[in-house]
Amino acid sequence: MTIGEHDHVAAKRDRIDRWNKMASRTGYGLYAVSIATFFVGLSGRFTGAMHFVSGAALVVGSVILAPSIVITYGIRAARREDAAERGAK
Repeated sequence: MTIGEHDHVAAKRDRIDRWNKMASRTGYGLYAVSIATFFVGLSGRFTGAMHFVSGAALVVGSVILAPSIVITYGIRAARREDAAERGAK
């Protein structure tokens, strides 16, 4: 791979990483909403709306967070491989 191609790939990887970090924060934030809603309901009166918000936030957070975790590992592996390739030259 030439230097110009490497820069293009690294720029694209950085762009994906920025979107992935936002997805990760959103997923963990939805987990926090789910937990907070559950414990607020547990301490008081657990309404149907609280049940829905807690469950929906947990499901949507999981759907967003699962691929984000996999993508994070892929980006880290690609960066390690690039660093090893640069070190070998």
